[in-house]
Amino acid sequence: MKRRLFLKGVGGATLAAPFLSSLETPAKAEAPAAPKRLVIFYTQNGCYVNKWFPSVEDGALTAESLAGTTLAGLAPFVSKLLVPRGLGMFPRGQVTVNGVQYFDPHDQGMGSKLTCGPIDSGGDHWALQPSLDHVLAPLVNPGGKGPLVLSVGNSFANVKGIVSYTAAQEPYAPETKPANVYSSLTGLFGAGGVMTEADYRVRQGQSIIDLVDHDLQAFKRLNMSGADVKKVDDWLALLRETEIPVVSAACNADTATALGITDAELTAAGGSRGFTDTATAFTKGGDMMIKLMALTMMCDANRVIILQWPGFVTFNWDGIVHEYDHHGLSHRNGSAAVGGTCVTGVLDMIKQIDDWYASRYVKLVTLMDSISEGAGTMLDNSATMWLPELADGNAHNNNNLPIVIAGGAGGYLKQGVSVNLETGKTLGMGDSEGSCSGGEVGFGQFSNAGNVPINKLYVTLMNAVGATNAGMPITSFGACDTNKPEDGITKPGELDLLKNV
Repeated sequence: MKRRLFLKGVGGATLAAPFLSSLETPAKAEAPAAPKRLVIFYTQNGCYVNKWFPSVEDGALTAESLAGTTLAGLAPFVSKLLVPRGLGMFPRGQVTVNGVQYFDPHDQGMGSKLTCGPIDSGGDHWALQPSLDHVLAPLVNPGGKGPLVLSVGNSFANVKGIVSYTAAQEPYAPETKPANVYSSLTGLFGAGGVMTEADYRVRQGQSIIDLVDHDLQAFKRLNMSGADVKKVDDWLALLRETEIPVVSAACNADTATALGITDAELTAAGGSRGFTDTATAFTKGGDMMIKLMALTMMCDANRVIILQWPGFVTFNWDGIVHEYDHHGLSHRNGSAAVGGTCVTGVLDMIKQIDDWYASRYVKLVTLMDSISEGAGTMLDNSATMWLPELADGNAHNNNNLPIVIAGGAGGYLKQGVSVNLETGKTLGMGDSEGSCSGGEVGFGQFSNAGNVPINKLYVTLMNAVGATNAGMPITSFGACDTNKPEDGITKPGELDLLKNV
C-alpha cells in the first residue's frame, strides 16, 4: 500500500500528503513567508501642493478626504494608504562643502534626495554618498544583488537626471529599455521542456487539487481512522491556501502574457531601442515598465525598485496639450528663468501633470493589489512610495514634502491614516497658488514647518522590509540630517508614529 500521495503541479513543485497516524507519523507543512519590498515612484519638478495633500492632516483617511485632490484616484485603496506629513530633505539651500558654497535646488533635489548628504560643490555636482536603493538592496535581495532602477524614456546623464548612486560620485544610470528588463527575467521562468497537461491547465488558472480529485477521493477511501480522514481534509484546506500565490503569482511566460507583456507590446513600448518619442515613452513605455515591475516582483528578482519619470518634458498626450515643458511650467513663466510673467492657466497645467502622474501611480498600486501573495496581496507586502524631487516647483522647497505610501510592508507600517510628524504644529497645504496671484511670478508664503529629517523615514522603511545591521535594527541612514553636513546624523532612529507596532 502506498503510504504517501504526491501531486505534481506548477513548475514541477511537489505537494505531499501528510503521514497519517493510522498509516504512519503525521507531518506538518508551512507556507513560505512572502517577501517584503520597497518600490519608489519618483517624479520631478514638485507639485501643485494646495491640491495634492488630503484634507486630513493627522488622522484617519477617507475617500472624502481625498476628494478633489491629486490623490483622489486612490480612494479605492484609502485603507492601505499612509501619508507621512512634515518631512524635509537635508541638506538644502546654501551648503558649504570642502570650504565651497554651492546651491542649485534641482541638483540638490536629485543628488541629495535618496542619499541624505551633500553633493560635490565642484565638477559635475554628483552626490558624495550612496543612495538608499544601493544601501538597502544588498541587505534584502536574494544573493545580495543591487536594485532595479528604471526610467521612462531617456534620462539626463547629469545630476539633474540621476537619482541613484552606487557610491560617492558614482551615479547609477537607470535602465530605459523595457525589452532589456524583460530579457533579464526570462531566465528565471519556470523549467522549460515538455509541459505536462496538469502544469498547462494549472497555469491557465485551474487548481492542482481539482485536477487530481478522483485520486484524492480514492485515497480518502483507504482503511484509515476518522481522525486521519479529518487530517486529510485539513491538509487539503492548507493546499488550497498555499497554492493561491503559486498559481496567481507564477514566474513564467504565461503570467507575462496575462500581464500584457508580449513581443508586440514590448516593441510598441520602445523595444530594445528604448523609445522613439516622448509621448510613446511616457504612455506605452511607462505602462510597460509598471507591468515589468510587477513581473519582477512575481519572480522575486528584486525587492528594491525605482521607477523614475524625467522632468524636462512637454506633455502632449492623453488629452493634455502643452506648449511649455514641465520644468518651465513649474517656474510659472514657461522657462528655466526665475521671475517674469506667469503663463496663462499655468496652475491648471501643473494640476493636469500632477493628475497624470497620479493616474500612473494608481495603475501601479492597482496592479500590485490584484496579485495574491501569501495571506494578502503584493501591495500588502510592499511599501510603494510616491516620492517627489521638490514640494513646490517654483519655490524649490524641500520641506513639507508631498509623500504617499501604499501598502504596509507586511503589517509593519500604519495604513489608512495621515500622520503629522511635527506634533503640535499645523503644517498646512503649502502655497502654490500664491506664486501667481498678481500675474507676476512670486514665491507665495511657504511655511517653515515640515522639517522632520527624511532620513528617519528611510530608516523606518529599511526596517519595514527586513533589513538589519548584523541582525540588529537599522538606526541611521545618510551622511547628515541638517544643513550642517559636518554634524552628521543628529536624530537617529525610526519614526515610531508611522509604525504599526
